[in-house]
Amino acid sequence: MTKNEILGFWTKTYICTVFLGVAFAALYIKLEQPVYYWDFAAYFDTFNRQGALLVESPLRWLSQLRTSIETDDYSVAILVPLMPFHQVFGGSRLSYVAGIVAVYLVPTALFIGRMSYLEAVSETSPSRSWLAVWIAACLYTPFWAATLRGLPDVAGCLALSAATYFLWKSKLLTREPVISGICVGACLWLAFMLRRWYAFGVIGIGISAALFCLLQVAKDRDFPAFRKAALGCVCAIFIVAGAALMFQLPLIARILGTSYGDLYSGYRTDFVSQLAEMGSRLGYVNWLLILVGLCISVVRRNSFALFCAVASALTFFLFTRTQDPDRHHSMPMFLWLFPVYAQAIVAIVSMPALRSRWSAVAMAVAAGFAFLGTFFPIGRQLLSPIGFVFAREATLPLHLDNLPEYRRLIDDLVGKMQSEDRFSVFASGSVMSDSLLFEMDRNLYARIGWSCQVDSRDRFRPETLKTRFIVVTDPPVTHLRPDAQICVTIPDQDIVDGKGIGAAYKRVAAYQLSGDVKGYLYEQVRPVGKTELDALYGEFRKKYPGWTTPEW
Repeated sequence: MTKNEILGFWTKTYICTVFLGVAFAALYIKLEQPVYYWDFAAYFDTFNRQGALLVESPLRWLSQLRTSIETDDYSVAILVPLMPFHQVFGGSRLSYVAGIVAVYLVPTALFIGRMSYLEAVSETSPSRSWLAVWIAACLYTPFWAATLRGLPDVAGCLALSAATYFLWKSKLLTREPVISGICVGACLWLAFMLRRWYAFGVIGIGISAALFCLLQVAKDRDFPAFRKAALGCVCAIFIVAGAALMFQLPLIARILGTSYGDLYSGYRTDFVSQLAEMGSRLGYVNWLLILVGLCISVVRRNSFALFCAVASALTFFLFTRTQDPDRHHSMPMFLWLFPVYAQAIVAIVSMPALRSRWSAVAMAVAAGFAFLGTFFPIGRQLLSPIGFVFAREATLPLHLDNLPEYRRLIDDLVGKMQSEDRFSVFASGSVMSDSLLFEMDRNLYARIGWSCQVDSRDRFRPETLKTRFIVVTDPPVTHLRPDAQICVTIPDQDIVDGKGIGAAYKRVAAYQLSGDVKGYLYEQVRPVGKTELDALYGEFRKKYPGWTTPEW
């Protein structure tokens, strides 16, 4: 094929894949209730704010972008390539998610899919195996889980895919070390700049590259190659460090002065639970193919797949020292597991004993079932007899049962509060939270007394006990393990039981919330006393001895 033919082929492939991806996203969003909160709403809201600011004042937009890159944990830089979607298609949820799919997800899937295929295929493998790998990459559920939730973190995977490409193309920086090192460093910094927690992936692939390079040098006794790799490594580190210090110095200073292990301890469980959480994000069939692919890669000495698998394992180990990996955090880990997944697909489709056409169809059907069962309620229901094909952790369209009850709660708050009154919420989960109520009615923003959600990050905020109204639930609603959110569970239970601080409140309304959870609205009938506050903090100190009772 000529260069023009190759360009035309990949252009057509990209366009077709984008259309299919946007169609999936549109169907998914159509099934959702438009109630987004926390991380599901954060970048979506910012997408709309940035789009409006860009139209209003491009210079202010650029200034804010620079400031955000310098200082913000959640930089708006990740949204810059999505701005054309806002300008052309508006600020709808579909416009936002379609932008992520077209700009980040599809290129990432095609990039890692093609690299994995070329390293897995042999001269005797039929060309049909590429079709199976393409389908598997485009329906790879770890890429979609966070994306459909409105998280743009797959952008970092695109940058890491490019870094992986330049590393492998240069034979781990032993060829053209200066140019390759600069390219690798730029890609690694870009991943970190887009989302700071990608630093763990940057370190993971760096260590993996060093290990494989040292093994190859020791095997070949090629010491000139070692010197070239060292030079390339210095160039990459210089680019990463230089760019970070030049563009992100305030953020770097804050990161170096923060103990994230302590800050996010509430988000961390034990190693077995972390493995189980990762395992739940793929079906048993997918994991079987990954294990088979890993074994085949060892036998066939597919160094690329093994290099990526080691980078994945190292990233998991490093990240979990800080917190459990959520859907978006686990993306680079699954990104680097795809090459062994693709190796298994290529090997099965290429087996002489099987008809390649039917084996390719079987791989495509398995990937399609995994996608449908993970993301669509009807797919999960129909495929329940063969639940091993889809992920145990469902990422179904966001939905609230009894939505009119939530509306009634908001109406009651608005109707009962005077201009100076405020309310707080002792609940932190998908069923109830202050963020959820705010996203349902933005006019509540000035009325909310934002409460503690995670002990290690927020600590209890005593000013919430001075708001006139309190929303609680029975049972207490948490999104982490309950012992990591006692700043929610203890006040909630005291108020429901009417003991301690709860003696200062009376129940004024009840609601039937989602998931058979009962919600209650309480009104303060007298100020919370110092003795009651001491008793509350006494309960807190059983777990956190350093929490002292504030002035009251």
